[in-house]
Amino acid sequence: MNIVIGNQKGGVGKSTLCILLANYLALYQESECLILDLDFQSSISSLWNRDRANLDNPPLYEVLDLELEAFKNFKDKLNQVDGHVIIDLPGKMDDNELIPIYQYADLVICPFAYDKVSFESTLVFAQIVKHLNKTVPIAFIPNRLKAGVRYEIKSQVNEVLKKFGRVSPELPDRVAFQRIDTLSIPEEIEELVRKTFDVIHNHHLTIIKKHDGEN
Repeated sequence: MNIVIGNQKGGVGKSTLCILLANYLALYQESECLILDLDFQSSISSLWNRDRANLDNPPLYEVLDLELEAFKNFKDKLNQVDGHVIIDLPGKMDDNELIPIYQYADLVICPFAYDKVSFESTLVFAQIVKHLNKTVPIAFIPNRLKAGVRYEIKSQVNEVLKKFGRVSPELPDRVAFQRIDTLSIPEEIEELVRKTFDVIHNHHLTIIKKHDGEN
């Protein structure tokens, strides 16, 4: 199953959620995972290599650092992967190399924030994704929400995004999200992370897997 984590808006937490999702699937769902780090910053592969070098524990999953243009020659190999392939993308949409990635996706996870700029960017992103892949489900994750802030457009944003996919439980802005690794989920945010990804797993991954098995 190919899971793409993307949004054309940068700074919404794509790479962080990619790592947390892989940790969640490996630790709590006992699923095999492979992360494709296609972001030009290569932050996931850097963290993964650091964890392998500094810790005795074996990695929960593999991480491959690829250029965007390499995906089209690599995608046939994805069919041989037993488990979930999680793809972390750069924060942009103006690159034709992204087209086959979204067309090949079984699920798109889109983190966003409840501000006007993030919402407008997320809406355009959702429209483009649905244009490229009409049937792919989109799971929107409200991310990095600050305590005590009143998000006045929250209800309107949710209503609009529900036309394109499902809005998952919110994730607050916590310091622990900045201290993650590729081996665990910090205890301080474990309940929050599991709540969000349990919904995505139950409403998307389990259903997609069942559908694929029937075919």
